[in-house]
Amino acid sequence: MADQAQEVATDGRCLCSAVTIAVKGKPVRMAQCHCRDCQRASSTGHLSNAIFEGPDVTVSGDTNSFTVITDSGSRYTRHFCPRCGSLMFGTNTRRPGMFIVPVGILDDSSWFAPQLVLFTRSRPAWDITTDEVTNYATSPPLPPLPADEG
Repeated sequence: MADQAQEVATDGRCLCSAVTIAVKGKPVRMAQCHCRDCQRASSTGHLSNAIFEGPDVTVSGDTNSFTVITDSGSRYTRHFCPRCGSLMFGTNTRRPGMFIVPVGILDDSSWFAPQLVLFTRSRPAWDITTDEVTNYATSPPLPPLPADEG
């Protein structure tokens, strides 16, 4: 079931290999996002992202960044390779200390199972994503993370 994230240990890299990333841990959330910013950042219909706790992610190499203000008013910063332009990870002020990792840069993404689909109001008709999990027209209310519970 998509709600049960498994432990992940994989590496990834940008197109030119100047920036590498390693993730080791359970993803906090896994989602596909169709917002216009993700479409523009990916040059396609959506981004498939896994969110990890900061200590579970190691980035090597220098990145450049670009920050946007989201619909909710938070600041979303995308980090990319300054040489080849590959998107490596993002951070969001709504989730301090978390890394949003586009799973396409990882060597093994077979574990990825989206738990939700976001911004379906912006989904192109040609970009088909799963209806087997909850789809949201925009961003859903922010559920508590495991560290927030209890």
